[in-house]
Amino acid sequence: MNEKATIPSQLLPPRTLDLFAGAGGGILGGILLGWQTICAVEINSYCQQVLSQRQADGILPWFPIFNDIRKFNGKPWRGIVDIVTGGFPCQPYSTAGRRKGEADKRNLWPDTIRVLREVAPPIAFLENVPGLLSFDYFGEIIGDLAESGYDA
Repeated sequence: MNEKATIPSQLLPPRTLDLFAGAGGGILGGILLGWQTICAVEINSYCQQVLSQRQADGILPWFPIFNDIRKFNGKPWRGIVDIVTGGFPCQPYSTAGRRKGEADKRNLWPDTIRVLREVAPPIAFLENVPGLLSFDYFGEIIGDLAESGYDA
């Protein structure tokens, strides 16, 4: 009997979906951790060009780059992604800005949690500015994470 050998999933590199990928700094950090980006979402066209060029240079592996989290469907990635990473836009919460919080049109937390719920990865690795802690909205973010099965 000739059985096909399989590698246990816990020995494979964690597969990431990178939201708000920027020019790839977080992706490079993930590579240093042994993570494998399999999808990225980034709205800025210049950053998309940088990511594509780094893929063409061989610095980054190939992965699809989607351009708008508001239109991104995470459902096809369920069961494939181990970690969703992302620094949802900080301008609404930064002490350097107007601090409009959830009323700011750049507040993309609702789309971030939607994608997390669609993908349902075991781990969500998120970051934002310290100013977020001074908003009552931070409690809503923590509540959304808890309702979705995450412990922050």
